[in-house]
Amino acid sequence: MAEDDTSSPVLELPKDPSTWEALTSHLQTLVDGIRFASTWHTLFMVLLSCLATLLCTKSMLDFSFDTSMSIVAVGTIFPLVFSVQASFQRRERALASLASLKGAIFAVYLMFRTWEKEGTGKWAAEADQIFHKLLDDIEYYLRHPNRSEECGNVIYDGFATLARKMNDFGPAAGFTKGGEAGMGRLAAYLQEIMRAFEGVRAIRDTETPVGLRLFCFALIHVAPILLAPYWVHFCAKQHHSEIPPQYGCEACYFVAVTFVLIVMTLHRVQVELEDPFDGDGDDDIKWEVWRGPPGPPGG
Repeated sequence: MAEDDTSSPVLELPKDPSTWEALTSHLQTLVDGIRFASTWHTLFMVLLSCLATLLCTKSMLDFSFDTSMSIVAVGTIFPLVFSVQASFQRRERALASLASLKGAIFAVYLMFRTWEKEGTGKWAAEADQIFHKLLDDIEYYLRHPNRSEECGNVIYDGFATLARKMNDFGPAAGFTKGGEAGMGRLAAYLQEIMRAFEGVRAIRDTETPVGLRLFCFALIHVAPILLAPYWVHFCAKQHHSEIPPQYGCEACYFVAVTFVLIVMTLHRVQVELEDPFDGDGDDDIKWEVWRGPPGPPGG
């Protein structure tokens, strides 16, 4: 007896990359990191910080002071890190809400597809059209830069259409009463869909604390200049003398540039994470992945 060739496909795991591929990947990551940090905004602040440091050297204003590095770190880096953490938590909550929304929609679609007694697929096709429009409206609402009450009303009209379709589907699935087990499960999934949308909507319509964002924005532009005398004092440590170089030393400019790169990069990370819905940043929600298989039928 011949073997059946229609066997189920076997999942094959990808092979480990070769040494050259791994090295190339690491180098590409390094290049991407440098490109991410090297913006015109960052370069401008680097030049401004170096200029302020030059003005504080012995040949110019001859002004320097020493302070605790922990004060500099806590007073400047900590607020930025806290702001980044707040934005990251917003993104994670948005992803969790969208995942719940997608899972609930797909579960309802499977009910329309498998519970129909006649097996024509008509109800599943009609539900697919409703889901398709609903997801389009949700994506448009979340990605639109301006808040629009009209867009929100359109989404709730879609929820109402879905609720009516569920009610009409009852007899086709063999349920004659709204309180029967199957209809109750459909209603529960509709509630989960709406709850997940409200969760992601709350994230979309609110922002991280305004005061914290304003403070961090002022901090990254003022601190590199105000700390210029502090950078200059590193020259005395480098040369072990009371007479520092006329125009500064390598240490003061190195510390100034490093500080600017750190605070500006953290600020850009916070800005990229602030709005995870627009799809412009590398860390934003990938809408083509969220709408793609094996997700909701509307993708």
